[in-house]
Amino acid sequence: MRLLAWLDGEVFVAEKLRIGTPYVQQRIHTFAGVAHNLDHHIAVLRRTTEELFGFASLCSVKDAQRIIGKLVELSRVGSSLSVPVVMRLDADASLSFEVERPTFGCGGYLRAKRDVGVTYTMSQPMFDAETQASVALDRMADFAVHHLGGQRAIWVNSEGYLLSRPWQPIYVYYKQCWFTPKRYDSVEFCVMERAIKAAGYKLLVRDIPESALEMVDEVFTADIMGISSFSSIKNHRLLSSITIRIASKMEPII
Repeated sequence: MRLLAWLDGEVFVAEKLRIGTPYVQQRIHTFAGVAHNLDHHIAVLRRTTEELFGFASLCSVKDAQRIIGKLVELSRVGSSLSVPVVMRLDADASLSFEVERPTFGCGGYLRAKRDVGVTYTMSQPMFDAETQASVALDRMADFAVHHLGGQRAIWVNSEGYLLSRPWQPIYVYYKQCWFTPKRYDSVEFCVMERAIKAAGYKLLVRDIPESALEMVDEVFTADIMGISSFSSIKNHRLLSSITIRIASKMEPII
């Protein structure tokens, strides 16, 4: 396995990829070189870069699929596991693709590791796509709760209400219904909405106070590769039996 990157037509080892200016990115789920929901990812990327930088990539879905497929093939990651590929456009209008390490499954799946969650006050994300700044904030929030006994931060605003992120939406299960604080047009949100409905459950968009986290049955977040369920929040232990059903319906289903 030799993970590769592509930058404006040049292919090289991913470790050498350096992006010195602000960027917007989309993490894309690929399996056997096929990029799933690629048209939607590119639409979100274009919308955000137009808002931030005043321009958008001219890369078509066909061209992006060709580049991704070749990069995955040359990276020799195999065809039995899902592989995330990051598509970025920076403020200098440079387009790049980067192959990340394969997951431990094929298709959307539920991660075996269940983290302890700790609430942490943050601000509502400004854009539907990840940016250089949001990637740093995500890492900062997770590291900030380590000394509080947590492994991952659960975002809340200054008024004490749960915050969701377009690239990592959060869902809580209570009284046979799933709740989430905000609807997004991100690929991640749309994939999870379809999975929840396919599993036969309702999804309601509601304000969720932090205090409710001590009463709900299950809590999970999702990214484009899979679902991460929380084991506990504060002293409240959580289940994951319904989350398993949702994961079985998450796209792509291989």
